[in-house]
Amino acid sequence: MRRLSALAVALTVAGCPGRAPSRRTALVDSLVSDRGDRSGILSRELADAVRQSYDEPGLDAAAAAAVIDPSVGLVAFGIGPTDVSAGRAPTARWPVSTVGDRPVRVVSRALEVHLSTDQRVGWAFDEASLELPVCGRTASIPIRVFQVYVRDTERWTLVAEHLAYPQAMGRWLDAAVGPDGARLPESIERQPEAVAARAAIAEAIAPDGDRAATWDASPDALAVWPDPLQVMRGVATRVGPSLATSLEASKLELGGLRLALGPGRATAIASATLIGQINRVDRTVPILLRATLVLEQAGATWRVRAAMASVPITVGALVGRTVGIAASTPQDGVVSVACR
Repeated sequence: MRRLSALAVALTVAGCPGRAPSRRTALVDSLVSDRGDRSGILSRELADAVRQSYDEPGLDAAAAAAVIDPSVGLVAFGIGPTDVSAGRAPTARWPVSTVGDRPVRVVSRALEVHLSTDQRVGWAFDEASLELPVCGRTASIPIRVFQVYVRDTERWTLVAEHLAYPQAMGRWLDAAVGPDGARLPESIERQPEAVAARAAIAEAIAPDGDRAATWDASPDALAVWPDPLQVMRGVATRVGPSLATSLEASKLELGGLRLALGPGRATAIASATLIGQINRVDRTVPILLRATLVLEQAGATWRVRAAMASVPITVGALVGRTVGIAASTPQDGVVSVACR
């Protein structure tokens, strides 16, 4: 009996789960495969910064001047013809801020973020929308948002923002009568690399420019032209329609440029107004566009990795196309509506 009791106790102790060796499972971020590569973490932080920025009523020019050449500073392109800010924050960031005393909402629809090779500059492109509360329904205005950020210690700081309303270029070209909007005052960082980057931009936008030498062909290369259908990626930035071709422009050149180098001096952040000329059947029309570009240096060569170009539209026309006659002409971003 004693032998049986001892055997029973031994079996009980051996099978007791409380005596089993402890096992600890390491917490691993499944989205980051290489623990030495911070690109995944930085990209997610950048995406968070972009979405959070949509809730801010204004931009921080002082923060931008602290991370890039202050003589260039923050640059912001809005949607309207006069919405051009250089070295200072714009007075009104969004074309519409309130409708009938109710605030509009900016909604991200297709955000993509990218990093420079040295991971110290990031940029984002988003097919977003402005949602306007109108007479018990929601009217949506499609907008494109292109932003450039610089990594400042442990945060991303916005240094350039470009808002645009995509427009069918056939309709726009038929109605074009001359330049619409203000030129950007020029300021280029006083470094040899900045001068070389400027030359690369001039070559990249020229109707007869060498696109193979000036446009990047990596998978995340990006070119966004004013037409809603003209968004090109990868090698298409070289072989797809050029900006001049998409506008049927016989001339396209820089008409005002602000260009700063990133912290590592191998990335250039550029905002520009472009002047050009289009030839119609019965007339020649001068035009003016806005563009924001990010370039990277490979050896002695600068190439455009991302760019967005746009043509302005008055806020009255923008709201009229979307909301209709129920809305008043916006005043300082405020729209009133007459509901029936």
